[in-house]
Amino acid sequence: MKYRVVIISPGPKMTLDEEYFTLLSEQCEGDILTSSTEESIINRKQIGSFKVNCIEYKRNNKLLSIADFVLNGIKFAYRAKKNNEKYDLVTTYDPLKSGVVGVIVSKMLKVKFISSVNGVYTSDAEYLDTKDTLSTKLKRFITPLVMKFVLKNTNGIKLLFDSQIDVFEKQIKGKKIARFPNYVPIERFSNIREDKEILFVGFPFKRKGVDILIEAFKKITDQYPDWKLKILGWFQDRTELDKAIDNHPRIDYYEPVYYKEMPNHIGTCGIFVLPSRSEAMGRVLVESMAAGKARIGSNVDGIPTVINDNVDGLLVEPCNAEDLAEKFKSLIEDDELRKRLGKNAEKRAMEEFTKDVYFKNLFNFYKEVVT
Repeated sequence: MKYRVVIISPGPKMTLDEEYFTLLSEQCEGDILTSSTEESIINRKQIGSFKVNCIEYKRNNKLLSIADFVLNGIKFAYRAKKNNEKYDLVTTYDPLKSGVVGVIVSKMLKVKFISSVNGVYTSDAEYLDTKDTLSTKLKRFITPLVMKFVLKNTNGIKLLFDSQIDVFEKQIKGKKIARFPNYVPIERFSNIREDKEILFVGFPFKRKGVDILIEAFKKITDQYPDWKLKILGWFQDRTELDKAIDNHPRIDYYEPVYYKEMPNHIGTCGIFVLPSRSEAMGRVLVESMAAGKARIGSNVDGIPTVINDNVDGLLVEPCNAEDLAEKFKSLIEDDELRKRLGKNAEKRAMEEFTKDVYFKNLFNFYKEVVT
């Protein structure tokens, strides 16, 4: 018998992962509550064994979008209850907006509730890229309160690293907790070739350490004139980025691409880097792991769970451009080191980050919470 699950994800979703929901449908069925700006997703009715309930996300009015999302969750639960539809579980992407809806829906349907924690939401680094306005101050004040409320009302919590929510020790006492990586379709990634290119993928600017990355790269450019840096990501305000790059001839910026194009970008780089100030896991580190790339990541938060230092990648001190520059040098100068780290990374990906391992962990956790 399949678990009947309500999956709540805040969005705005650009795509719905067909493969993920097809695999999930082997043991689960139910409903997806989300939001999007894409008509194709808003009009989508079904994916695998799941009905899709997607509302429009209004980019120009975030408060209204939040209100709509909460109201849509309440309406869904009311209809389900009225129609006597039975569910086993409610799951949410985070203990924030979707978490609040998860609490409401699970209470109305009288079922168990799991909240995933996919960020380090109370980290100071979360606010480095926002102006110190009243709304930012309110968000910093409200976020931990919302998390306390949501976590207190969960039956299970899925983490990416062990100490992710230690600050909420009181609220999580006695909860069922699991820690395992998120789903990443690693079979899509391979080592196509090795260009003399250092690749970074992500945003925002300061939280991801792009300023440190550019500073570190500039320290080594004279020594290695045939290597370049590629920055791939969405930066709404490019002022800081452009100032940091300063028209450097070997630093290239690319706007975001569709996910189907990511295997080519990652598969052709020589070194992959993620110098974040805060990072729950770093999906791109798993993708580059599967592609057999030499990786560098900050020794912070959840990154050490996907990089075993000097075994399948290198860890660097956060906010330390000098240390990062030295790591670049060691990888550029030592072909064998790059190959060894990349080979070990690929081997680990095939052992620990496959879809079979992920769904085994997920279904076992569902079973533990539901029963």
